[in-house]
Amino acid sequence: MNIHLVTVVGSHATMLDHMLRHYRESGIDSLLVNIQLEDRGDPLYEQVHAISKKYGAQINSVFVGKWLQSVNPYLYRHTLEQAPNDWFILADADELQVYLGDIRVAVESVSSAGYDYIEGFLIDRVARDGGFPEVSAKTRLWDEFPMAGLITFPLLRANILKVAAAKGAVRIAPGQHYAYQGTGCPHERYYIPVHHFKWTAGLLGRLRKRVEFYKSIGDGLWLESQRVLSYCEKYGGRINVNERAFRLRESGIVCPHEKDLRALVSANAHKMPRPR
Repeated sequence: MNIHLVTVVGSHATMLDHMLRHYRESGIDSLLVNIQLEDRGDPLYEQVHAISKKYGAQINSVFVGKWLQSVNPYLYRHTLEQAPNDWFILADADELQVYLGDIRVAVESVSSAGYDYIEGFLIDRVARDGGFPEVSAKTRLWDEFPMAGLITFPLLRANILKVAAAKGAVRIAPGQHYAYQGTGCPHERYYIPVHHFKWTAGLLGRLRKRVEFYKSIGDGLWLESQRVLSYCEKYGGRINVNERAFRLRESGIVCPHEKDLRALVSANAHKMPRPR
């Protein structure tokens, strides 16, 4: 059985080194990277190419143009369609999935049982003081972002349900939030925590640009980014790690209150916005 990672990188490559290292060490067969560039002179291409080469990852496709909401799902779909019978780990560049055992063992057991995809949910990782630290290839990631909890759903009001892995033939919703077809693995068997390292240096600047762009094209998605900006302005440019709604606790790679977070996600799944 072939198992591939597929990801899409746009705007910046802050987490890509850590992300590719994480999945390369998992022993899956290949790492497939898709790139979105603002224009043909975008320096992001050279950055992504150098990091990808370091880990033996393949540049699967390059899209040049504005980051419209249709771009990300198109690039994922394009990759999966190339090998409909293979399995794919689906992860954005700031998402590290954590399996209690070997990824290959998990995927092979799920596939042999007749299931077509595995679901999971986001766990946000932030710095101890709620700031936005710089990330380099030498950063001790789990130590730099030791606080684990739920920020994306209560603050952005965004969907944090994920399809963590799927067969190439399965049609996936934008954002990898749902599978439109196939039979999912029961959550009691596998439900993957997807650690989300969004909260890094440069985020607020990127969100300001996103607000400006989505407003200019009349896309209400700007509201998600504006909620983060307004919140951080209230707390001096940081995340308030004591915010009760975020349920942040110190954590290593394995989150000690994962069961509590999982129960909360399950209880609120019906409130998650559906992909457009």
